[in-house]
Amino acid sequence: MEFVINQELLKNVSSTNAALFYEEKEAFSGVNKIAQKVMHDLELVFGNAPQATTDRKKLGKNAVLYGTVDHSAMLQELDEKKMIDLSEIKGKREVFLLQVIDHPLEGVEKALVIAGSDKRGTIYGLFHLSELLGVSPLVDWCDVKPQQKESFSLEADLKYISKEPSVRYRGFFINDEWPAFGNWTMKRFGGFNAEMYDHVFQLLLRMKGNYLWPAMWSARFSEDGPGLASAELADEYGVVMGASHHEPCLRNGEEYKYLRGENSIYGDAWNFITNREGIIKFWEDGLKRSGNFENVITVGMRGEQDTSIMGKEATLADNINLLRDVLQTQNQLIRENVNPNLSEVPRMLALYKEVEPFFYGDENTPGLMNSEELEDVILMLCDDNHGNLRTLPTEEMRNHKGGYGMYYHFDYHGGPISYEWINSSYLPKIWEQMSMAYDFGVRDLWIVNVGDIATQEFPLSYFLDLAYDFEKWGTDAVNKTNLYTNQWVEKQFQAVFSEDDRKKVVELLTGYTKIAHNRRPEHMNADVYHPVNYKEADHLLQQIDYLLNLAEELYQKVDPENFTAYFSLVYYPAVGNLNLQKMWLLTGKNHYAAKLRQMEANKLADQIRECFKRDRKLVEQYHTIDNGKWYGMGLSEHIGFINWNEEECQYPILMNVLPANKQRLMVTVDGTDQHTEGPAWHNNKVYLNDFLQPDVEEASFTISSISDLKAEFKITSQNQWLTCSQTSGSLDGVEKTKEIIHVKIDRSKMKAETEGSIVVEMPVGTCTIIVNALQNDFSELPEMTFVETNGYISIEAEHFALNKEATNQQGDVNKFEVLHGYGKTLSAMKAFPTTGYFTAGEDAPYLEYHFVVQESGQYEVELYMQPSNPVTKEGTIFCGIQGNEDEINIVNTLPEKYRVDDDNWGAGVLNNIHTRSSRINCKEGFNTLRIYAVSPGFVLEKLVIYPEGKKPVTSYLGPTETYYVGKCGSKL
Repeated sequence: MEFVINQELLKNVSSTNAALFYEEKEAFSGVNKIAQKVMHDLELVFGNAPQATTDRKKLGKNAVLYGTVDHSAMLQELDEKKMIDLSEIKGKREVFLLQVIDHPLEGVEKALVIAGSDKRGTIYGLFHLSELLGVSPLVDWCDVKPQQKESFSLEADLKYISKEPSVRYRGFFINDEWPAFGNWTMKRFGGFNAEMYDHVFQLLLRMKGNYLWPAMWSARFSEDGPGLASAELADEYGVVMGASHHEPCLRNGEEYKYLRGENSIYGDAWNFITNREGIIKFWEDGLKRSGNFENVITVGMRGEQDTSIMGKEATLADNINLLRDVLQTQNQLIRENVNPNLSEVPRMLALYKEVEPFFYGDENTPGLMNSEELEDVILMLCDDNHGNLRTLPTEEMRNHKGGYGMYYHFDYHGGPISYEWINSSYLPKIWEQMSMAYDFGVRDLWIVNVGDIATQEFPLSYFLDLAYDFEKWGTDAVNKTNLYTNQWVEKQFQAVFSEDDRKKVVELLTGYTKIAHNRRPEHMNADVYHPVNYKEADHLLQQIDYLLNLAEELYQKVDPENFTAYFSLVYYPAVGNLNLQKMWLLTGKNHYAAKLRQMEANKLADQIRECFKRDRKLVEQYHTIDNGKWYGMGLSEHIGFINWNEEECQYPILMNVLPANKQRLMVTVDGTDQHTEGPAWHNNKVYLNDFLQPDVEEASFTISSISDLKAEFKITSQNQWLTCSQTSGSLDGVEKTKEIIHVKIDRSKMKAETEGSIVVEMPVGTCTIIVNALQNDFSELPEMTFVETNGYISIEAEHFALNKEATNQQGDVNKFEVLHGYGKTLSAMKAFPTTGYFTAGEDAPYLEYHFVVQESGQYEVELYMQPSNPVTKEGTIFCGIQGNEDEINIVNTLPEKYRVDDDNWGAGVLNNIHTRSSRINCKEGFNTLRIYAVSPGFVLEKLVIYPEGKKPVTSYLGPTETYYVGKCGSKL
């Protein structure tokens, strides 16, 4: 007989006082509190609330029995009766047993047993029941309503034992919380107090996280509860508390500001040299106050407000010696006030910013690596604040007893430009970087800066699921982020949207985060994407409008009950991102059109104003939905940053054009910067070269107004193989400011011709468009051979002719994998194993590309790569480049003396790309190019090949991919 919960049972329970949940007095109080939340979940699902009892005799025929090993007489009894086997989970970390059993207690016919190996194991088991019922982990935080059910059943022989989490400590950091999170919690909860943190803790635990850094810009976690209320609640729930990289010994950064003073026992200087006794007393009192709770104690010391401890005049040795003294002092304080056995006290040192060199030292000064002060300390490494890992543990370093952590960012307040407004993180990027961190042995602590939490729920879910079950979602799950997105949307919206509409939600989430990945909204401006080259701005605008229409279609369909969840999780971050991107793209086009004196600039200015108004209205709506549930969360500045912070933000500058005083038109060739008004005494010829790509069947040019007077045009062509979408027309410069003319080619009518012309007659003169075309489909060449037809070749990295694996001496296979959807354009190629160092020509996998050029000579190969940082202190990422049969050239893909925080790094994280050019010798005709993996972190997205000194015109995404044999026809 199955274990069943249904509406009828719960109704009967209410009328007969027969309880469903057995609440043991011996249970952890926090576990019982979580059980109450799960009971509320059942009420949402079935419409009736179950009851709990501390009296076994008051249980109904069906019961939920939960408890924790060594804290449950009931579990012990069931174990002794051989109904369950606690030895299967005993001693394990955060594991739960879910099992259906018969007649466990007198009067109970069927029971679901939830047994945890420890407190968090039991809590995860309870929340697992909620998830089986279809309750989203965001049920409380985002008001995600579960689908109502009449009945739910579990098989009679069900027995499920969860895995141990892959990463020991997994959590997030509430940071950069003003003006958004701060205003939100002040208005809704009256402060950064325990009432607010109850919701945060629940969110963390429902996501199977266990570790939190609390808000710290103005808040004092251990004071604001009020008092220790927040800390006590965290401990009750089993939430392990930590603190940020510069908040040691369980003292929040803001505390010293309030406690310091001329007559303070803590002194008046955050300085371990001049105020040693005061600082030691400050730390000691923090450990006494909170040391009995479950913590990961931050150790080390930084200056106030993220500055270094010592001045610029101090040597590296001075800083290292001071930090060693600090660590020795802190370790002794922890022994005296927390636990005399230091190895039993979880501690963490963040190797963040200026602390990193103190750990590594240099060739003349040994760092703190391998020092006894850090023997059992988790060494927390960091990304570069923009989602790219910095140094990772070498094979030798992985033996460090304390293990390693990673501090990752979905939000950042700092250089080169902050990003704090709404989610702009892309799952494939998180997977690629964090799976590499795990491969390198970073498995003890993962924490991510989520800023205000709001709108970060989607990437946060992924980050914590990846940390919890790396085996499922990690390195072996190549290209599974789309599967994850589908499953995440199912969890949130199964009860809201049809299957087809849920697919649209997936498309919207993936689409907007990919666009934000290419350029975060705060980092956008009018000069990012080129307004005309390769039509990149127009193509992106088409994609944005498509996604915005999807968002609106779903907006119209969602019912009022589920509106808040859709708006906060999907609509607001998606439309906010897309609308802002659109505004800046239109601004770039506005500036370009205005400089050409095109009247279209005025219409573009009106569209920009509409985008700006929509941005304001979107934030206002976010603040008012659900009676102001999210008031304050949209307050972060997000338009036109020119500094690292919002000072001197520049909103779009709109350019308007005054009309010429006579009829004037202009012809522009789309995708290029060519333009002419057609006067005989100036340049009146332009060139349309799209048809040099054999797969292109349609191209376009545009006729634009220069005045507000009606002006007519006439279009003719003597070539039968060219057809224009119009042969005549007129523009008035006000309502109708431009006309896009589509040109189609019929290569079957070309005969031997390779050049045609289109003549556009305008009021001022005549423009001749020279149309160059190729009829050859190059089918005599091998598949995947790229052909230079217009001065350059552009190749998406996955379009190789050969992906060659290699085997090392141990028999392991080294290979490149395609990362679908990764990077700025189509995809990327990355070598596995991610920890591997390869020798080109021996055990290095390589990608081989085939291409044909018209002339022999020296060519440039420009590699477009993910902006990885080196995994070591050497500051290099190598790859091998080989043209034809020439020697393999081992190239450092990073500039000399590259370092995080320099200008090259800054450009890389804003543009989300690194490029590197290298020379190769090419023969006339067929050539091969091989790219070898050498160093970890090399991720190739695109290659552009061109004659030396003849670089293609600039653009943000790089030249669009050119023709290769076997490529399907396309419309541009």
